[in-house]
Amino acid sequence: LSVAIIAVLIPFLSHAAGRGGGWDARAEALRPTIKKLRSLHKPLGQPAPGEWLSRHKEPGQTFKQYVVQQPIQPSDERGIIYILPIGAFAEDQRKVIELTSEYLSLFYSLPVKMMEALPTSKIPPGARRMHPAMGGEQLLSTYILSQVLKPRLPKDGCVILGLTATDLWPGKDWNFVFGQASTRERIGVWSIYRNGDSSASKEAFRLCLLRTIKTAVHETGHMFSIRHCTAYECLMCGSNSLAESDGRPIAFCPECMAKVCWSTKVEPLKRMRKLAAFCKTHGFDPDYKLYSKQIAVLEGKAVE
Repeated sequence: LSVAIIAVLIPFLSHAAGRGGGWDARAEALRPTIKKLRSLHKPLGQPAPGEWLSRHKEPGQTFKQYVVQQPIQPSDERGIIYILPIGAFAEDQRKVIELTSEYLSLFYSLPVKMMEALPTSKIPPGARRMHPAMGGEQLLSTYILSQVLKPRLPKDGCVILGLTATDLWPGKDWNFVFGQASTRERIGVWSIYRNGDSSASKEAFRLCLLRTIKTAVHETGHMFSIRHCTAYECLMCGSNSLAESDGRPIAFCPECMAKVCWSTKVEPLKRMRKLAAFCKTHGFDPDYKLYSKQIAVLEGKAVE
């Protein structure tokens, strides 16, 4: 069984980075924005055989459900996203990490800080293996979450993300995983191993960057108590394969976007302009067009 993204969702705990106070004026102010943007987003249809929702029956999560259930949020005391590189990276892979950190910061309107890299030699033999069918080293994602990331989360960190170029697997009966996160601990790990050879060409670099961004944003969303989306084609949808993940935008649907804006206290239009500029600069044309349409709608302009 191979799974693109696993999320260990244990939300609404008392030691969260921040606690919501129920439906409030900020939440109410976002409702018109959600309504205006709905027509730009494709509703999620029936899953094809093998896709995430064909194997995992999930209820989804509306913006209202998110707010009233007191989700984990960043706060003044815990407002930094930390990234811990694990293992060695080639020059082009380091560039992927840098740009992913930039997008992550723009997406969640939070500062991102890179920590000193941890060599893979620090991972014990019991948390490493050779892939049983394909060969190649893998690291145990659950070990990284509990033994590497959890004790290293700084006091001012809202979340800590481990990033590695080594393949991951989450334990017995699993083949591999692109990323895994724990809402309870505000920790997550993801790998760029299966994202393509970023050194092969400009297009290969762009694809690797796009895939890495998607996993990083998705996992961080889980750590802010955002569940898998079941309403729209959205980056918070679950993915059961690389092909399924590739079909998702790097944007959130209106409901999930509102969760981010409410949690981080950021104005949607200001945020979208920054994300659109990033997508334009790095050649993410479909996502640039989507953000541009969102901006136009919120500015009261006609959209073709």
